[in-house]
Amino acid sequence: NHAKFKPSESDTFTPNGQSYDLSYGSGSLTVVLGSDTLKIQNITVTNQDFGLSTDEPTQPFYFADFDGILGMAYPSLAVGGIPTALQGMLQQDQLAQPIFSFYFSR
Repeated sequence: NHAKFKPSESDTFTPNGQSYDLSYGSGSLTVVLGSDTLKIQNITVTNQDFGLSTDEPTQPFYFADFDGILGMAYPSLAVGGIPTALQGMLQQDQLAQPIFSFYFSR
């Protein structure tokens, strides 16, 4: 029901082999770790670690109005101590300050 990331179509994806079970307030899922180049607008982070869901329950994710989750939590909450996307941006000098925001519109 959603667009999916296809690691085999990426020239820069590298599997990690580790897997984790993640619990959210609205459900849980299993992820396998890997790394790839993350691009958001003009920001590029190489070798950014992230999790790919391998076992996703029908509820609530199938009916959710999004294709994935970008973890923006505190580093202490990151699975396996993996650097968050924000940490990756800072480590690779892609941001001037450790600040981010979201703008929601219809």
